[in-house]
Amino acid sequence: MSEKLQLAISTIGDLLIESFISQDQEGNPIKNIDLDIPNYQRPYKWRPKNVVQLLDDITHAKNENKEKYRVGTLILHYDAEKGIYNIVDGQQRTITFSLILHAFRPELNIPFLECNLSTNPYNKSNIPKNYNVIKRRVENQVDDRELESTLDYIRNNCEFIVVITKDVSEAFQFFDSQNARGKKLYPHDLLKAFHLREIKDSEISETEKIVKTWEELDQLELSNLFSEYLYR
Repeated sequence: MSEKLQLAISTIGDLLIESFISQDQEGNPIKNIDLDIPNYQRPYKWRPKNVVQLLDDITHAKNENKEKYRVGTLILHYDAEKGIYNIVDGQQRTITFSLILHAFRPELNIPFLECNLSTNPYNKSNIPKNYNVIKRRVENQVDDRELESTLDYIRNNCEFIVVITKDVSEAFQFFDSQNARGKKLYPHDLLKAFHLREIKDSEISETEKIVKTWEELDQLELSNLFSEYLYR
């Protein structure tokens, strides 16, 4: 692994409520984690079925008494100039866990939710829909002790593997290699991210328009174009 990459582990509670990463490779916390979503990121595309599946998986892990439940990899690019950690990969789960925590305990302060998450039509539609799904699940829980126990499990037992780099190109390369070994990453997805990153100084409205246009294209046709004719 490149020396530019820093590996760490963080519980959901430490990251999203306390704003620090639980421990790095030496076992030390990484403080003052200010998460942000860069404008080159794809929209929040999770639907209620994805949220329900995540909640079911967490419940199953808790009932199986799993001491730690790894919920995925979070790839961050540290922008030293702005002092923020841009989410390169893991946006869908990070937003969803923030919504879960807020639905369970609205009084919790979750700094990540103060990010501008509603800058495109997908976010504006999917975030409230998914929050309502979580809220209904919470309201249907008749046992307050079980509800508190589930919240405690999410905060303290659910963990992200965190990869941090100060080199954004390195972050994308790691993202590419991770997806190549797991869920398939289409070449045009990575190309879109690279191009959107390069127009970061454009007006937000213009960036939103580009993202919306891209997302509305037939993704299968794009995949075939790149894999069969262009990518190699």
